[in-house]
Amino acid sequence: MILEGQVCVVSGVGPGLGRQVALGAARQGADVVLAARRREVLEGVAAEIEALGRKALVVPTDVTDPAQCQNLASAALAEFGRIDALVNNVYKEDVFQSFLDVDLDEWRRLCEVNLFGNLQVTKAFVGPMRDAGGGSVVFVNSMVTRKPAMFQGGYAVAKGGLLVAARVLASELGEHRIRVNSVLPGWMWGPAVEMYVKFMSDQRGCAEQDVIDEITAPMPLGRISTDEEVAGAVLFLASSLASGITGQMLDVNSGEVFA
Repeated sequence: MILEGQVCVVSGVGPGLGRQVALGAARQGADVVLAARRREVLEGVAAEIEALGRKALVVPTDVTDPAQCQNLASAALAEFGRIDALVNNVYKEDVFQSFLDVDLDEWRRLCEVNLFGNLQVTKAFVGPMRDAGGGSVVFVNSMVTRKPAMFQGGYAVAKGGLLVAARVLASELGEHRIRVNSVLPGWMWGPAVEMYVKFMSDQRGCAEQDVIDEITAPMPLGRISTDEEVAGAVLFLASSLASGITGQMLDVNSGEVFA
């Protein structure tokens, strides 16, 4: 129970990694604040958390709106009195166009969510963390910053900015006992990748296993890491087990890319 008695905020809660982080935090003893735009998704995950015997607070939030980010922090503090860990999992996927073809306003929108949205949530919480004597911030980043992918340039640029920002915050906030780290997932076996594999199988007229074999070929472990495994890395960094770790980047990609 590495988060026993703590309060953890998870943004970007959906059917994949965000849900697994939230449920994992509850299983490790934390009460959880859930943030995303869709209330119905949040309420579904909240019910699962409460079934585990922990408290869950649902706060629908659009991270591109600073007022809503501040409302998220205010609601969390009003309910629980403190925040021990913040997991920034909000993301917007790329428009999948080359630099030559893309309207750069699309890249700006990607930065608005993937970079500034996550930073706005963080800004709302680090003041209360400082006043309480410390805390942990974990950014969910992406392997795309290590290994740029075709037609995901805007996403890579936004996540690259977030990676640097996390290190800046780790440097600035360390004196307040606030740790800031990043987890960089690669492929994650969960709802999104399952759909991708099926789509590519249908498009190519091949077996789904053929698509999986192509994906896993560069991975020394020979398999796609799961959402749960990535969530485990996130929760480790959020917990006191990582009390001496800040400014670090933890890759979870079955070995596809080494730091």
